[in-house]
Amino acid sequence: MEGQQEIAVPKLTEGVAAVEEISTKYVAFCDILGFSNKIATDFEETLKVYRQFGERLEPQLFGSVRMTMYSDAILLTSDELFPLLSAVQILWFIALTENLMLRGGIAYGKYWERRRGDHMMVVSDALVRAVKIEGMVGVPAVVLADDIELDIGYWVPRFSHGQYQTPVLHFRDRNIVNPFTPYWGVSAQNRARMLMEESPAHKEKYLWFLALYKAVSAGERLVPDSAYAEMINKGILTPVQASTQDQVCS
Repeated sequence: MEGQQEIAVPKLTEGVAAVEEISTKYVAFCDILGFSNKIATDFEETLKVYRQFGERLEPQLFGSVRMTMYSDAILLTSDELFPLLSAVQILWFIALTENLMLRGGIAYGKYWERRRGDHMMVVSDALVRAVKIEGMVGVPAVVLADDIELDIGYWVPRFSHGQYQTPVLHFRDRNIVNPFTPYWGVSAQNRARMLMEESPAHKEKYLWFLALYKAVSAGERLVPDSAYAEMINKGILTPVQASTQDQVCS
């Protein structure tokens, strides 16, 4: 890949070479919500769910996106943003079917990695920022860093294919990965309600997720004003489509 350098260092440990990658990448850091508390209170049952979840994260599902999972954290890296967004959507789908929810951050920046056998070292300013975003997000959402510029190509699917098939949503001043699919909308809502009943202490987080679902199912725009205006100016949206959309959002 352009901008990526691989350095093979032979005969480091018992003839096993180390491979280093120095590049710029999109990095997603996701956390399984409530995992730590569940492990502390019911280790055996939580381990069972965790193993089921992990076994479903087959490498072929993620294509070119590299995934690493440790405890309740999942690290995804990609040279391009679209595949990374798709990978996070797959994570959301599998998590929700296992009654789990995600919180995370996505950032873009320098990324250095060394793999030596089963050992891996990572140094990345993108990872540092993604972890920081995850720590500041108080709701079940995977949020994109503000400095990730999304051209209108990321927003057009909202109007060409519908709100369930767009990779990103703009909700309450955040750009987030769309956790819903055409096949997993109402069910995701029901899972969130069930989890809220089981964990009333985190009611506000689930109410946020349910408000997001309500906005998506109602067909609200969920696109930044600037991108929406650009689509109208470029003729991607006709005045009739824009008028209809504004009526939905009002």
